[in-house]
Amino acid sequence: MNDNASRLPTEGAFEGSDAHLKKEIGLFGLIALAVSVQIGSGWLLATLAAASIAGPASIVTWVLGAVFFGIIGVTWMELGTMLPRSGAGVRYPRLTHGAFLSWINGWGYLIAALSLPVIEVQAVITYVGGHWPELGLLSKSGGSTVLSWPGGIVAGFVLLVVFFGLNSLGAKVLSESNKYVTIWKLVVPLVTAALMFVAFSSANFTIGGGFAPQGAGAIFGALASGGIVFAYSGLRQILDFGGEALDPQRNIPIAIVVGGLLIPLVIYVLLQFGFIGAVNWDSAKIAAGDWHGLLGSNWASAPLLNAVSAAGFAWFSVILLTDAVLSPAATGWVWLGIGSRSVYSMSVNGELPQRFQRINKFGTPVIALASCTVLGFFFFFPAPSWYSFVGQVSIALTLSYLMGGPVAVVLRRTAPSLPRPVRIKALGFWAALGYVASLLLIYFAGWISLINLFTVVFLALPLYGAYTSVQRGWSRPIPSWFISGLFTAAWIVLAEGGGWLFPQNQKQAPGGWAFPVYFAGLVLSVAVFMAGLYSVSTSAGRRHIRGGTWMVATFLTTLFVSYIGQFGPLDQAVLGYQTDVLLMAVVGLASFGWSVRSGGPTEELTEILAANRAAKESP
Repeated sequence: MNDNASRLPTEGAFEGSDAHLKKEIGLFGLIALAVSVQIGSGWLLATLAAASIAGPASIVTWVLGAVFFGIIGVTWMELGTMLPRSGAGVRYPRLTHGAFLSWINGWGYLIAALSLPVIEVQAVITYVGGHWPELGLLSKSGGSTVLSWPGGIVAGFVLLVVFFGLNSLGAKVLSESNKYVTIWKLVVPLVTAALMFVAFSSANFTIGGGFAPQGAGAIFGALASGGIVFAYSGLRQILDFGGEALDPQRNIPIAIVVGGLLIPLVIYVLLQFGFIGAVNWDSAKIAAGDWHGLLGSNWASAPLLNAVSAAGFAWFSVILLTDAVLSPAATGWVWLGIGSRSVYSMSVNGELPQRFQRINKFGTPVIALASCTVLGFFFFFPAPSWYSFVGQVSIALTLSYLMGGPVAVVLRRTAPSLPRPVRIKALGFWAALGYVASLLLIYFAGWISLINLFTVVFLALPLYGAYTSVQRGWSRPIPSWFISGLFTAAWIVLAEGGGWLFPQNQKQAPGGWAFPVYFAGLVLSVAVFMAGLYSVSTSAGRRHIRGGTWMVATFLTTLFVSYIGQFGPLDQAVLGYQTDVLLMAVVGLASFGWSVRSGGPTEELTEILAANRAAKESP
């Protein structure tokens, strides 16, 4: 037996279902999974999306993204090697802060996991439909290219069903086949970058207002809205296969650094640099230096394909189109597997029925997988465009990164005896820094992305009150159902009256409420729900609510600052660039302190500690 494995914490009843999962993913498999998740639609479309926001300075944005995620990843290394579990990011908060926070965190991550296969499918269809318009897969809406109905969206449904079939064959098939796909996904982007350098024009780096035509704010704004956060989405997802990884104590940290950071950084910087230099303004049919105009140009549906064709390499289009199908499809395939493990983990947490833990003969949580596939169908309709969807998906992913710092610090206090193969020095510093970095990435996404995602996340509150709290006996059924129903009605009224939910033109719908009225209604609805559920809960139920109140308060505060800050909808921001970023850093530090104080020992952690002690005492 591996010595590291013998020192691992033993699973308690809370996680006993992990014993049915098969440990079949090695180091190269983990690295390939991380690379496959990140070299998907991001490499095909994010170069244009980032350039349209920050111009040539988008190169700096890619480097900043790697720095941010490198800081965030420090605490996740300790967690991932200490407690390697499938769906780890969904399960860790339950060990330190209880069910209420775990449900909100799991719900937010589930939204991301359900969205990711859809956005990858959108990328496939956008490239194919843009090259062969006669297929009728795309249409124009509000000046943007979107999937058509029924042709484009039905084609998306078919691809999701294919992903389901591939995932149902198990993690080994997923990992082994993905290795070969990943090699392809590394070679084609590098060749594409090299071909774009042939048509390189240094003038593009100063045309249209200089290297940073929209200023420093755009460099940060492009992190989420330009697809950079989305493209770096594989760092923590390595942990979601922790329960199926071989020698996770050694392999997880290496995979995070190599597959999660270094390889994507090199590829994306080369691609962005090459794309900026290769932009042919005449071919794109926009004025020279009109970076923002790229988003509505005829290059938008297939930017890299158009770039290499304009450079004189039309013969490469066959290979690039093949990759435009294969790369996003492979990423979507992996993400559907991650989504199924998130549902599985929420079931382990007791937040969803036990039937979602059912494993097929290949070791796949097949009921969870089928549910994710069906739910994914509905995500095609609110935002049937990669460019309009990427901001919301990016921050949905980043929400789950927030939890790494608080969970790691609380576990140092509540579970000091657990073996830590990777023990981070000055953990409190890195945890706080990673937390603030995560919150800033969320803030940089801007008001439209934030209000849309948080509106959907707040729908988790009545689901917790009506199901989880009642199911566990933490609150009385009838008043819990009444309070949850009341909040749901208020949620519908706010979503409709505010006029901010999934706007086609990224602006408030005509007749939408004034911000003071809308925000006051939102805060009041959330406060009344939480106070009402708290009043009808048992002492255990109240403890769970207290463990997650800080997260709800942080969301509301971030929304308020976002509206009045530089990334908000106001023509003249109340808070300037330096002021709003500094304020959000202060909010992050205060929120981090609150989160650490709110954590403590839980029943689930007690089970793991007891099982670990029993394993040490057994001969």
